[in-house]
Amino acid sequence: MLKKIDHIAIVVKDVDKAVKSYSEMFGFKAGEKRPGPGGEFISMMMAIGDMRVELFQPLKPGSHMRFLEEKGGGLHHISFATDDIIKDLKTLKTQGRKLQNEEPMSLPNGDKVAFVHPSAAENVLIELVQRG
Repeated sequence: MLKKIDHIAIVVKDVDKAVKSYSEMFGFKAGEKRPGPGGEFISMMMAIGDMRVELFQPLKPGSHMRFLEEKGGGLHHISFATDDIIKDLKTLKTQGRKLQNEEPMSLPNGDKVAFVHPSAAENVLIELVQRG
């Protein structure tokens, strides 16, 4: 069952520049940079209160680089926190929704994530995340 919006993800050309802008404009505090799988990107989570924004800077060819090249950056996906990602994926599949991941991926920090295809959600990429 979904609990809340976990974060909003944005693809940027320069993560350091974006962090500076968001920090100056709104007071976001940045976390640590994290490498993406295969070095495709670096990401950084920023927060202010319970609001979180994740920034992605593409480093080499892949889906994030394509997104940056085609759209110039911007909103990439919305992440919803769930307490049972397996159940939510089964429900969506039963409804006939197109999924990018029918099984959740396990991240090194213990989180599990899966993506719902944009065609199933009014052209918005949705990430489901179950925190470790």
